[in-house]
Amino acid sequence: MIVNGKKIKNNKKVLTQIRRDQITAATYKAVSKKGYYDFTIMDVARETGLSTGLILYYFKNKQNLLLNVFRETQRNVRDNLQQQLGKAEDPLGKLEIFIDESFLLFEKEKDYFYLLFEFWTQLKRNKNIRQMVQKLYQAYRDELSVILKAGIEREVFREMDVQYTTTLCVSMVQHTIIQHLIDDRAFDFQTYATRIKQCIIDMVLKDPHPRTCV
Repeated sequence: MIVNGKKIKNNKKVLTQIRRDQITAATYKAVSKKGYYDFTIMDVARETGLSTGLILYYFKNKQNLLLNVFRETQRNVRDNLQQQLGKAEDPLGKLEIFIDESFLLFEKEKDYFYLLFEFWTQLKRNKNIRQMVQKLYQAYRDELSVILKAGIEREVFREMDVQYTTTLCVSMVQHTIIQHLIDDRAFDFQTYATRIKQCIIDMVLKDPHPRTCV
């Protein structure tokens, strides 16, 4: 069988995963272009070149397809972050990577944030989506919490309320991204990303340089 110009052995499990990956990527594009409500299974079919029947064979309905897209997107983001964090040994290096990767994700994958926007509109209506978004932000806070606690133990970071600090840091990064997504002329993204990164570092370092966040 030929998929994306490559000959694939007729292994049902392998082919199933390939098809699911194709459909997931196409749905990501379709939702980013048309929105949660307006995209259709036909849009996904056009993106993949597959029939609507085949898409529904792998995903029973539109809702199932959307939840899968969200899970897979989050898995890819998490895996990339873990890979990047592995490049640093010290807590400060990991904190810098965490912040940098959060801002870089916006620059590389704006569609991801448009997709997240679409899911936010469903928080009151869809329990599954609400739980997935909750887990997303909890995962960000948990990852940052590990970094901060390691820094406190090594006496690189000051003593702090870790739960409060992680919530504040995630808010600073994520909502700067949101504001720029809404109005990309409001401020220079790179400049603000750099300043916010330094602000967070100064806030947690045990012996920071005498700087301010303003």
